[in-house]
Amino acid sequence: MSTEAAMALVDVIRSKEMDRMLVCAADDCDAVVLDLSRNRSKRYCDTGNCANRAHVAAYRARKAAS
Repeated sequence: MSTEAAMALVDVIRSKEMDRMLVCAADDCDAVVLDLSRNRSKRYCDTGNCANRAHVAAYRARKAAS
């Protein structure tokens, strides 16, 4: 698996797509995100369930406001 990850990273560097490497959008996470989606929409990492926590927090904030 590490070889596949290394090869994907080399492909990103070789194709000059370094803007696809991001930091997770969660406030409490510093993980690196490699966005290989077609529309470049990935914002959260896969390691800490960050997207789910952010969506739940937004939902609770909307419910508290109404």
